Amino acid sequence: MFVLPLVALSLLTGCTPTALSLGDGRPRPPKGGSDTDIEVLEGLDPADTGDTPEPDDDTRIFSLDAVHVIAVTLGDAGRRALGSDPYTYVPADLTFDGEAFPNVGVRVKGRLGSYRSLDQKAGLKVDLLEFGGGARLEGLEKFNLNNMVQDCAKTHEYAAYGVHRMLGVPAPRVAYAVVTVDGEPFGLYSLVEDYDDAFLGKNFVDPSGNLYDGDYYLYPDGNYALVDFNDATQAYFGLDEGTDVALADVHAVTDAVNAGATFADTLGDLVDLEQHAAFVAATAWTGHSDSYAYYSNNYRVYFDPARGGRAVFMPWDPDWAFEASTAVTSFYGSVSARCYADATCTAAVHAGLDTLDATLPGSALVAELQTAADLIRPHLADDPRLETPMPQVRACQADLSSWFERRGAELDAVGL
Repeated sequence: MFVLPLVALSLLTGCTPTALSLGDGRPRPPKGGSDTDIEVLEGLDPADTGDTPEPDDDTRIFSLDAVHVIAVTLGDAGRRALGSDPYTYVPADLTFDGEAFPNVGVRVKGRLGSYRSLDQKAGLKVDLLEFGGGARLEGLEKFNLNNMVQDCAKTHEYAAYGVHRMLGVPAPRVAYAVVTVDGEPFGLYSLVEDYDDAFLGKNFVDPSGNLYDGDYYLYPDGNYALVDFNDATQAYFGLDEGTDVALADVHAVTDAVNAGATFADTLGDLVDLEQHAAFVAATAWTGHSDSYAYYSNNYRVYFDPARGGRAVFMPWDPDWAFEASTAVTSFYGSVSARCYADATCTAAVHAGLDTLDATLPGSALVAELQTAADLIRPHLADDPRLETPMPQVRACQADLSSWFERRGAELDAVGL
C-alpha cells in the first residue's frame, strides 16, 4: 500500500501559500485537498435517482451580473452533527436569492489545507436532493461554496477553469455568493458547479458513462495516498456517477500503463489522446501544481461512451493554480507522463499551448477576470472572515492579469 507521511495538524488550520517546485517528481503533501468523503466511494449516492435531468437555463446562476445571496439554516442540531462529522450531510434549509429550498443536504467541504470549521470560514457543499426535497436550482442538483482561503486573488478558479474550457476541456463554471449560516455572516464564497449527472448532461453527448473522483485518499490516521492508475492506489478511485463495474475501466488503464503502452498504441484506445493533450496544455499554462498532471491530485475522469469508452480528464480545485515555480515539464501523473513521452501526444500538447498563447492575451476571459475583481471587491472588504488582507488580494489579482501577458514567453523559455 502506497502511503505518504502524516500531515502536520497545522495544515488543517491553514497557512500562507509558498512557492513549490515539483521538479524532482517526488510526492508532496496535497496543498488544497478535495471534498471527497473519507471513505472510499464504491457506488452511487443513495439519493441519486439515476435519471439525468433535462438541462435548464442556469446561465443566470453562473454569471458576473451580481453576487448571489445564500442563507443556510442548520440549527443547533445540524451544527453539532457537523462538528463531530463534517463530511456527512445534515438536513438544512436554504434560500438562494430569496428562493426557498427546504430540507437540503449541507456538509463541510475541504480537507488538508482548505479545511475550516463552522467557527471559521468553513467551505460548504450543498446537495439539493440529498433528503428528497426534489427541487433543483435551474437544473442544478449540487453546488460548492468554496471558502477561497488558498486563493489569494479570489479569481484563480474562474480563470483556471476558463482556460481549460477554451481548449475544449469540460470544467465547472464559477460565480460568487455572500453566505450566512444561521443568520451569521460568513462572507464571500466562490459558487462552483459540481461534477454530477447534471454536469455530464450539459457537457457530454452521452452522460451514461462512469465518472470517477481521483482526488487523494485520506486514511483515518491522517496518512493519505495520491490516487493514480497504478496497482497501489487504483482501488481508491470513487465512483460518483455511472454503473459499478468493479473499476474494470480503471484497471484497464492501469494495465496499459504498467505494460509501458504509449499513446500511439494501447493507451490511446483507452484514453482520448487529443483531449488529454488539451488537459495537459491547460494545466501547464495555468501552472496548476496541485493537479493530476503534476501531482496526481484534484481531478475527475469520465469514461465517455460517445468516445468508445475512452477516458476524459477534467480539473478540480485549481485554487493553487498560477504558480510560476511549477516545473511544467516534470509530470507525475502516470497518464500525463505517458502523454508527454509520446511524440504524437507531445505535439498535441504544444499545439494546445500555441492556441492559448495566441488566444488568451486580450481575450474575453481577461475582461471577465477584471469584471469579477470589480464585482467582488466591496464584498471582500466587508467579509468578516476574510483571511487574505485586501492589499494582498489586489496584488494577486494584478499578478494574475500579468500572467496572461507573460505566460507564453515563460513556457517558451523552458521548452514547453
